Amino acid sequence: MKLFTASALLVLFVFLGLGTIVARKIKEASDYTVAGRKAGVSGVAGVIMGALIGGASTVGTAQMAYEYGLSAWWFTLGGGIGCLILGWGFASPLRSSGVVTIPEFLKRHYGRSVSMLSMVASSVGTYISVVAQFLSGVALLQTVFPFPSFVASIGVACLILGFLCLGGLKSYSVIGKAKIAMLFLILTVSVLLGMGKGVTPSWLYHNIGNKTLFSPFGFGVGKGLGAFLSMIVGIFCTQIYIQGVFAASNPDTARKGTLLAGILIPPLGLMGIYIGLFMRTAGVSIVPSQALPMFIRLYFPPILGGIFWAGILITVVGAAAGLSFGIATNLVQDFLKALPYMKMDEKRALFMSRAAVIFIVLSAAYMGELFSGDMILQWSYLSMSLRGAGTFSLSSLPFCSPFSFLPVGHYALLVEAYWQY
Repeated sequence: MKLFTASALLVLFVFLGLGTIVARKIKEASDYTVAGRKAGVSGVAGVIMGALIGGASTVGTAQMAYEYGLSAWWFTLGGGIGCLILGWGFASPLRSSGVVTIPEFLKRHYGRSVSMLSMVASSVGTYISVVAQFLSGVALLQTVFPFPSFVASIGVACLILGFLCLGGLKSYSVIGKAKIAMLFLILTVSVLLGMGKGVTPSWLYHNIGNKTLFSPFGFGVGKGLGAFLSMIVGIFCTQIYIQGVFAASNPDTARKGTLLAGILIPPLGLMGIYIGLFMRTAGVSIVPSQALPMFIRLYFPPILGGIFWAGILITVVGAAAGLSFGIATNLVQDFLKALPYMKMDEKRALFMSRAAVIFIVLSAAYMGELFSGDMILQWSYLSMSLRGAGTFSLSSLPFCSPFSFLPVGHYALLVEAYWQY
């Protein structure tokens, strides 16, 4: 156990140090919010995947696979296809617009009323996804440390603030690339280890009696398609994903980076599903949310297990950090800067962005403790639906005036949220 803990702490310190080094180069708010618009292809993909691939894609996917099987793939499959659609037809025009936020883009076409309502709905939906990351982080910490959920939530919050408040999007891009590379390594090695024990996909199919676990509609056709659609629409309506596009050095880089993210995301979900099903047949009694961390703890040597466990925790922390950062950017760029009495120079904008991140993370830590043990992907699907209903619905009728279709957005918000819940 000491070796496991020591190796895990070492990896965490390395990632925090990486963020600190990049943070020294942060001088202006534009460096903090859009990485100075100098991100390359891998940098764009790192921002998008760093925020999208987190607790829901790893701990949450293994948790749902343990309970419902292949149905857990909708999150990463929908996310990947959403990124491919975004990259194929929309990333280049968005980058060419020169804006920083989605509401800023909507304001140009539909007016301030639509952009503000979009910001509120998107921020609330994204906040729910931050809470989902805390649910994952608490489950991870409790597999190793006998912490009560409140202490575990505070620990996750400290890790988030440790590197995000330092370097903003510039450090997040660097850390995003590093954590995605590490996550691919962790899940690939885990799957190979399981197959080395004879637990192939074919073995799972023939030895698990409940065949609905191998259907993508294991928890219902309507819910499956709803989850899939909410992911695609949510990709277009989440600030941090589009912020990766805005951070690209040029429109072509934005397109290629988004397409790269779309190709890499779905395989991660399949590997998480394999681990969830493996743990279902492992003969050990576990809480479903601990399927992935328990696999790492049980089947790897302590030093390697600690490194891999820390890698998953960094994935969770990184996603929460990116989503929190996206909300903070919306609050500062689209709300505070618009206040007539607010004089927002570069230094104050940077300070307000960091202060907003702190508030979002600490409040989400409390919510994560309050709802610990819930199904993580359900929170994530609800989050994506709220984001999509607030932005996509409002901007889908360009021939109407802004005020005439605001009720459509409210109605869609309620219907989609209820359906997903």
